[in-house]
Amino acid sequence: MSIITVTTANYKYLRTLLYATLASGIFIFSSQACITDCSIDLNFTGIYTDETCEVMINNDSNNEIIMLPRMSTASLQNNGSEAGSVPFDITLKNCPASRTVTVFFDSSVTAADNETGNLVNRTGVTYSDNVQIRLRKENSSQVIIDDASSGQDYVISSAADPISHKFTASYYAKGDAAVTAGKVYAIAGVELVYK
Repeated sequence: MSIITVTTANYKYLRTLLYATLASGIFIFSSQACITDCSIDLNFTGIYTDETCEVMINNDSNNEIIMLPRMSTASLQNNGSEAGSVPFDITLKNCPASRTVTVFFDSSVTAADNETGNLVNRTGVTYSDNVQIRLRKENSSQVIIDDASSGQDYVISSAADPISHKFTASYYAKGDAAVTAGKVYAIAGVELVYK
C-alpha cells in the first residue's frame, strides 16, 4: 500500500491531472453517446405573464350569487326539460388591447355531468334530486362546463373599453326519475382564455 502525500509542489500537478482526467472522461462519455444517438435534450422553463382582465358579474364584483326562481317540480317532469332561466352578464374591463378573450365555466368547485355538460346539484337530504344547472350564452347555445370551445368570445378592441355579454342559468331535469323538491346549489368557476 502506498500513501501519497500532497505537498504544495505536487498539489498543482495533481489538480491539473484531475481536471484533465475529468475533461477527457466527459469527452469520452459524450463521444460514446453520439455513436448511437446524437440527439441531445434541452429543457427550457420560464414564466410569461401578461395583463389580465378584471371580471365583473352583473356590474358588481367577481363573486356573485345568481338566484334562480322558486319552481314547482311539475315544471321539470321530463328528462331534458329546462325551466326558470335567469339572465346575468359578465363584463370584462381593463383587458389587454386587441385581443380576443373566451369566457367559459369550470367545475373546480361543483362537479359537472360529462353527458349533459351541466353543473350537478349538491346531494343530501335537503337537496333536490335529478336536477342540474344549465348555462347558456347570449345566442342561446349551451356553455358546456369545462369546455373552452363552447365559451363566449369577447373581442377587445381597446384596453379602456369594458365589454359585456349576457348568459342565462336555468334548472335542467336529468334522468328518467322525477325531480324531487329541495334546494339547488352549484358553483361555477369563471375561466378566461386569452387568444
